[in-house]
Amino acid sequence: MLGPMIVCYLFLGGTGAGACLVLAVLGLLAPRERVAVAIDGARGSVSRRSSPRVVLRVPEPYRKLLAPGYAAALVTLALGMVFLLADVGRADRVLLLLANPTLSFVAVGAWSLAACAVLAALAALAWGGFARRASLRAVRVLAVALAVAALVVMAYTGLLLQSLSAVPLWASPWLPVLFVLSSLSCGAALVLAVAQFTGAARTFATALGRLAAADAVVIVLEAVVAAVFVGLALAGIGGDFVAGRTAEALAVSAEALVAGEAAWLFWGGFVLVGLAVPLVLDAVLARPRSVCPPLAIAAAACILVGGFAMRFCVVEAGMHPLLAMTVG
Repeated sequence: MLGPMIVCYLFLGGTGAGACLVLAVLGLLAPRERVAVAIDGARGSVSRRSSPRVVLRVPEPYRKLLAPGYAAALVTLALGMVFLLADVGRADRVLLLLANPTLSFVAVGAWSLAACAVLAALAALAWGGFARRASLRAVRVLAVALAVAALVVMAYTGLLLQSLSAVPLWASPWLPVLFVLSSLSCGAALVLAVAQFTGAARTFATALGRLAAADAVVIVLEAVVAAVFVGLALAGIGGDFVAGRTAEALAVSAEALVAGEAAWLFWGGFVLVGLAVPLVLDAVLARPRSVCPPLAIAAAACILVGGFAMRFCVVEAGMHPLLAMTVG
């Protein structure tokens, strides 16, 4: 069954992909006149009949915000891959999976994760000023492709568990939705934290305040979806499992999640630290001209802790009845 390595993989993959999505949107919303200049006719090398070519010119504030953000997202994705390899135990199995693609969730997830990492690396180089001849149009096309790949990875982390039909708790259609929202919130938290450490937060106080407000909305949606997910599980409703031994296993998983030995981690780590506290902090950070690095870093840390706690609790609660039945 799934071990701690897979939990780390699901968390890091989702967080890195969420950060890539947030950064891609920020890059697409960047004012065109601030990040690019027309070089048509520069040094007399371009014909007057040729159409203007707009190239990327990264001002220092954007370099401090987007380049380190993409670098952090890339490191997070890479660590997720490391935990996946550690769990698989043999790198040749992953290479074989990439060399012989199928339509399975595992294969699609592996390819989307690899694509997301490659595109994030290219974006980091572009916004870091290393791709001097990159056109603005190409960079924006790259951002759109990265956003699509990130969405696939975010959804995949939940669909992977849902595809394991032997586990009733994971069969719920609300699980992928919960993982997508959590990944988006964790990604926003990573971007907000990086902006504080690089000093870009002061320059982009308004934009990051709006990001904090958007994250607050995501947290509210995440709380609602989590409540629906847990409530249906306690009622014995989960996917196609509504009767027999699967209904019993679903009930056992739900009880383990909210009242079992690790319930303190679910209520304390996820609900309190990962949802309630960041919601309050995001409301403060969303106020106009609100710049408070310690508060922003604390909110980001709480969100990341809560995101990991949620995945750990869901995985452990799902496996609990299976282990009990195996022993029995």
